[in-house]
Amino acid sequence: MNGLVILGMLGLLAIFGLVIKDLASTPTPAKGQCILARRTILPDICVNSCTPTFDCTKSTRPYGLFFTQAASCDDAVICQ
Repeated sequence: MNGLVILGMLGLLAIFGLVIKDLASTPTPAKGQCILARRTILPDICVNSCTPTFDCTKSTRPYGLFFTQAASCDDAVICQ
């Protein structure tokens, strides 16, 4: 029983570590660029360098059972 608890905690720590890695490795695009950030655990997203940011997703694909994630992004964006 004690070994199962330790194994469960190690599993949760591994998932938590992968989520932190996903958030920390989000790339910073150049001005006017929109890029697809591929992630391990979290859904893929499109990232742009505009302030305020906006969604530049061109198409989506399924993620999990009920959600979607970015499949492709616009090539170039115009920041307002």
